[in-house]
Amino acid sequence: MSSRGAKTENGHVTTTEYKLKDDKMVDDAKVLVGATSKQHGLPDYAHSPNSKYIKENPDGSFRALRVYDDSGFPLIEIGYHPEQTLTGNRHTYVLHFHTFKSNLERVMGGKISETEHFDIYKKYKKYLKEYGL
Repeated sequence: MSSRGAKTENGHVTTTEYKLKDDKMVDDAKVLVGATSKQHGLPDYAHSPNSKYIKENPDGSFRALRVYDDSGFPLIEIGYHPEQTLTGNRHTYVLHFHTFKSNLERVMGGKISETEHFDIYKKYKKYLKEYGL
C-alpha cells in the first residue's frame, strides 16, 4: 500500500487511479486528475521513467508538478498552495518545492522565485509560466 492508501502493483500506483485530463500536456508533463474524487494527489511512483505530472486545482489553476527519476521514484515536487511553515498562515499561496526521502516522506525545500532557489525556478519555469507563475 502506498503512503496515501492506494493499492499498488510492483510498487507503482494502478493505472486506473489517475487519468490524463482531456489529453492535456504542458510541454512534456502530463496533467493528471484522479479517476474518482477520492484520488486527488499525484502518484507516489511513476510507471514511465523520467516522467513529469501536473495536478491542477478544480478551477484549472496550478497546484503541483512532480518530477520522477528513471526508476519512477519522485525527485522533486513544485507546489503553489498555502504552506504555513513558509508564510506563517494557512491562506497565502506560495511557490515552493519539496524533495523526497526513500520512504516517500516529503521534505520542505523552501520558496522558489527569481530571487530564492533560482536554479530550481529556472529549470521548471516553462511549466510554471503556462499557469502565470
